[in-house]
Amino acid sequence: MLISTELQKLGNWLKAETFADYGFGRVEVTVNDSAQTLATGTVLGKVTATGKYKVCTAAAADGSQNAAGIVITAKTIAGSTDTKVLTLVKGPAVVAQGGLVLAADIDTAPEKAAVYAALEALGIVALASI
Repeated sequence: MLISTELQKLGNWLKAETFADYGFGRVEVTVNDSAQTLATGTVLGKVTATGKYKVCTAAAADGSQNAAGIVITAKTIAGSTDTKVLTLVKGPAVVAQGGLVLAADIDTAPEKAAVYAALEALGIVALASI
């Protein structure tokens, strides 16, 4: 018997954001990646050569291995198609580490620490306990 299915929500990961009413840290970025649905809280990296975003993965070597933003609004993207996605790209903001959606290959403590450090450089502080 199914009682409930609940999707990832903005409140799962975004705990505080300065000037949220003005969209201070929010930007619509161009995502070009494989076909998938990006949940709110998905950490994105920015491809150096194109300036386009895709899911941040540890195995990447194109710039997207460095966290550059977090998806605000869930969005389904078609493969290899430019898609606009609302993203938190700068703070001041506070997020919960446990609410962020990381790529499957970001699974060790040093890899996660690198993601959190890259976010902090953007003014987005990722706290372990909120």
